[in-house]
Amino acid sequence: MVGFLLAGVVAVNVAVLRLNLRLDDLGQERAQLRADNARLSARLASAAATLRIQELAIAKLGLVSAEGSGTTYVQLRPPAR
Repeated sequence: MVGFLLAGVVAVNVAVLRLNLRLDDLGQERAQLRADNARLSARLASAAATLRIQELAIAKLGLVSAEGSGTTYVQLRPPAR
């Protein structure tokens, strides 16, 4: 009878240990998912801000994107010493 009770206690302890390990794994996964969500939210906000600025520039200021053929580059000489 005592042996049976001890085996039961050991089995319960093993089950609790397994549950604690699973809880730790889930906690780490949750932390990683929260970090991923924060990163994705920042990217989304940045993309939305860029699109909003572009729309305002077109609608309110009448700006358009520059064409590649209309772009010129100027070479600047380094300052004389």
